[in-house]
Amino acid sequence: MKKKILGIFIIIISITLGCSFYFICFYSPPSNSDTDTPPTFHVGGFKVNDFAYQLQNMELNEISTSLYDLIIMDYSSDGTEQNEYTSSQVKYMKEGNEKKLLISYISIGEAENYRFYWKEEWDSNEDGIPDVSAPEWLDNENPEWEGNYKVKYWDPDWQKIIYGTPNSYLDKIISAGFDGCYLDIIDAFEYYEEERPTAQQDMINFVIALSNYAKSIRANFLIISQNGESLLEHDDYRGAIDGIGREDVYFDGNMKRTQAEIAYVIDFLKLLLAENKLVMIVDYPTLPSNVKKFYHLAWQDGFLAHAPPRDLNDLTYYPDFPPD
Repeated sequence: MKKKILGIFIIIISITLGCSFYFICFYSPPSNSDTDTPPTFHVGGFKVNDFAYQLQNMELNEISTSLYDLIIMDYSSDGTEQNEYTSSQVKYMKEGNEKKLLISYISIGEAENYRFYWKEEWDSNEDGIPDVSAPEWLDNENPEWEGNYKVKYWDPDWQKIIYGTPNSYLDKIISAGFDGCYLDIIDAFEYYEEERPTAQQDMINFVIALSNYAKSIRANFLIISQNGESLLEHDDYRGAIDGIGREDVYFDGNMKRTQAEIAYVIDFLKLLLAENKLVMIVDYPTLPSNVKKFYHLAWQDGFLAHAPPRDLNDLTYYPDFPPD
């Protein structure tokens, strides 16, 4: 009986060792290289494999010493004309511990009531509805963002505020020495599509004209759009931009997007990726486990990832994903 038990035991050990030997010799686990290593993009003469996004509470020294390859920031320390960064300050931030690209935020699809171009009489009672004295291009306040007003972005007078004169928004950014601009509220065309059939094409034309103008002044000036990814179906639009940032792709806060929602956005983004242009994903998860999932999912799809606070008030670092 003991011999029989011993024989069975020997057989079990043999099978176990045999399986182990097989797995050691012949089984190769899936490589994590695609998800544990960020992609590298060649942008403006730089190799970019990480980025940050901060619009509030910016500190000159912190930005200067940061190891991020690319930082999206405001052209002013508090958004106002009085505190616009000077060219020497921009140079200091760009050429700190490690040279980096500085990309200035600029909203082209909404007006902000704290910017240099705003006049108090446009909405003197602050009810969110433009007063009679307001320009024709100014529309109602965005109910989700206090102080941000919809604009008829195809109007030449609004576009003159954005670019084309020494005192326009884009020209201020270029003069200060920023490496490019980050165009926000590109998706404003969605707000006007029902009443204006040409709304999408109007935005495409706006971005193309803005890009042509900027590059006529500085050929290597970068034009990066935010959201509005459906415009990437248009060859001329893709040709006008050097990259795109897209928010809330894999997570909406800490809620995971459905595979269908993710796939819909990614299909557009990969049109730009196929042209070796920069694709950055900005999601806002706060749970550490979701932050890790987000970075790996984005990297796996070939995109850069960053998870700042939604208020964009901190130059966020994660120990598991440090800038290099």
